[in-house]
Amino acid sequence: MAIPITTTGMERVFGTEFFIYVLPWLFIFAIVYGVLSHVGNKGVPESKPARAIIGMVLAFIVTPVLAPWVGNLMEMTGIFMVIIAVLLVFIVLLEILGIKTTKTITIKDKDGNKKEALVPVSIFEKYGVAFAILFIIIAALVFMAAGGLEAIGITIPPIVAYNYPLIFFLIFIALLIWWMSSES
Repeated sequence: MAIPITTTGMERVFGTEFFIYVLPWLFIFAIVYGVLSHVGNKGVPESKPARAIIGMVLAFIVTPVLAPWVGNLMEMTGIFMVIIAVLLVFIVLLEILGIKTTKTITIKDKDGNKKEALVPVSIFEKYGVAFAILFIIIAALVFMAAGGLEAIGITIPPIVAYNYPLIFFLIFIALLIWWMSSES
């Protein structure tokens, strides 16, 4: 008699341990190694094997702590992938349409005189801080949606927990109306 298979999808191929331990380990290792490689001119420490060992050790230390959160992390990762795909399509659309704004820069001529000139730039270059704040807000909302607050022990009122997308949307509309009214 055959034993019924109770798992589905990728769990059948790799087993649940792969998703609970190996993926978080690889994720932590990649983050630590990447950060160490990009700090300073050549990386800190300069030796690649030393960076790899530091990344492995930190991954082994952090992975057991992350194991109970893997469900939330997997859900957040899925949501982030959808958001990143939408943002990339949005950025490509803006670039294809050629939507630009101008930025004032100061230039020097041959005689050393300073002049101001308007240069066309991407809206992401001119309003980089605003886009960064928007991305941080989106990341916080994804963290809340995936149950991150509950995972770290913070309980939020049910009225907010079930309606935070609506609350965010209303705040966004209010800020948009305020911005549009201040332009005129």
